[in-house]
Amino acid sequence: MPGITAYLVADHERLHALLDAARTSPFDGAAFDQFRRGLLRHIGIEEKLLFPAARAALGADARRLRIEHAALATLLVPTPDRALADEIAGLLAGHDACEEGPTGVYARCDAAMGAVTSRALAVRAREFPPVRVARYVDRPDARRTARAALAGAGPRRPVGR
Repeated sequence: MPGITAYLVADHERLHALLDAARTSPFDGAAFDQFRRGLLRHIGIEEKLLFPAARAALGADARRLRIEHAALATLLVPTPDRALADEIAGLLAGHDACEEGPTGVYARCDAAMGAVTSRALAVRAREFPPVRVARYVDRPDARRTARAALAGAGPRRPVGR
């Protein structure tokens, strides 16, 4: 059975497919709703399962990833449209690159935890419940750009520092 890295990378692919479907013309709100639920669940898996199990392997990247998770969650609050989906896609490109690949966070976590723990986490991730989502909220202070969401989430540091 594959470990947590394989599960999370496959989930990235699923989420990107949903986001791409939402970004069609006209904007597909139903696909975005599925993406939104899926992304919040994915963030929950990382924050509640992966990060605590591999704290030492994350180092300074934990702070960056948490800031980006907060920014992504913030961007999921207002009613979506194509421009907002594009902002999220741009933020996810760098975020996922930090997590994936042979020197990414996931690989470092797998190495630190070992295969048995990684496979056990993958089982728990599959069983992770769906998240409850609130209705979209449009208010004057709603952040609709990655820049504003990241600024509101805190200072960002480069990977590996």
